[in-house]
Amino acid sequence: MREKLVYGLARLVLKAFFRRIEIEGLERVRSQGPVLLVANHVNSLIDAVLMAGTLGRLPRFLAKSTLWQMVGLRPFLALAKVIPVYRRQDKGVDTSKNMETFARCHEVLEQGGAIALFPEGISHNKPNLQPLKTGAARIALEAEERFGPLGIEIVPVGLIFGAKGMFRSRALIQVGEPLEVRLEENEDRYQTARKLTAKIEEGLRQQTLNFESWEEARLVNRAADLYARPQPELPAKPDLADRSRHRQAFAKTYRSVREAHPREVENVARAVAHYDRLLSTAGMRDDQVGAAYPMSKILRYLARTTLNLLLYLPVAVAGTILNWLPYRIPGWIAQRFATSPDVASTYKLFPAFVLFPLFWIGEAALGTWLGGWRFGLTLLVFAPLSGWLALRFHERRNTFLQEAGAYLKLRTRKGMSSELKRRRETVLREVERLMDLHKDTLETGSPS
Repeated sequence: MREKLVYGLARLVLKAFFRRIEIEGLERVRSQGPVLLVANHVNSLIDAVLMAGTLGRLPRFLAKSTLWQMVGLRPFLALAKVIPVYRRQDKGVDTSKNMETFARCHEVLEQGGAIALFPEGISHNKPNLQPLKTGAARIALEAEERFGPLGIEIVPVGLIFGAKGMFRSRALIQVGEPLEVRLEENEDRYQTARKLTAKIEEGLRQQTLNFESWEEARLVNRAADLYARPQPELPAKPDLADRSRHRQAFAKTYRSVREAHPREVENVARAVAHYDRLLSTAGMRDDQVGAAYPMSKILRYLARTTLNLLLYLPVAVAGTILNWLPYRIPGWIAQRFATSPDVASTYKLFPAFVLFPLFWIGEAALGTWLGGWRFGLTLLVFAPLSGWLALRFHERRNTFLQEAGAYLKLRTRKGMSSELKRRRETVLREVERLMDLHKDTLETGSPS
């Protein structure tokens, strides 16, 4: 019952917070038997909610002990049976308590349960995976030694976000191949843990995007996206899974070519930087600049979107009025208290989780006072439903206005449009040349 409640709450939160969640490799998480789920950690508590609501089985999470100092979080931590970890970097923490933490993890695995943790040890806003702690490997090895053979599987899980601090953005979960846990005879336990940690790190790197800097990330992502969709018919954001695969592949190509042809890579970097500045100045996206815009599809999109917006409008207006404050307050809280991008979503999500029900109950109570219990009950049902419809309405309205605005800019500001298209073609040619150099290097085995 508890697991169903936690899973249901997590699904509800994810449905509201994310516009779309993609999952790849879910079949690699077995439904029974001891499993240790290890994931990258770039979005604070959102990472745990995302895993809890999508992987098919509810794990026991490990979390830093200082979270229990946040009174508002304690009921959720207790409900999910989260296990505290006592970190050296946290002031006043007794790290000797980790013996008990590890013992509890061993018992969960011995009973065929699942444990989830983030082996980087911190939530961060870096463009790459941070050095892993050995805790995950030690837990698995010690459980096997203490109760084994258990057949524990360690499953790497990559969490990738379209815009991690933004409400109603997208997320991708990539599940990697499970790793076996083996105890080697006469091998030093520390060395065994280090070797297994290295395998975990490699598994996570295969499921995540890793760049040396945000500048490299910007260059590679732009070039990869452009190369993957050189001539789109209409503006559209591709699936995160497809985009991630293209970016991972292009990152390997970029680093390979950079060693053999640094000058050519520098030319691409300059072209991309110039094009990005023009896009930013114009307030445009690359897929908008590159789109062919066939008139028949434009007219169909215009008719369909206009009809949908008109049908949603009356309920959306009411839903906006009833839900405006609980929608805005979490954003103000995040602006005031979020110290880095990796915690912004947390400061939006958890206040909203409390505020929306409170406002709905308050509005129902006011409705009961003004118009009787039937009116109050109607408001209690109507407020959340109309709020959801209002959210969908405003998403479609914003998308429509953005796309219509971009189309009109390209058609009315001819000078800007021509320059953007010219720069886009320049970047595309440079990227294609980079790919040709890479192919030549693979064929000849040496730089051409």
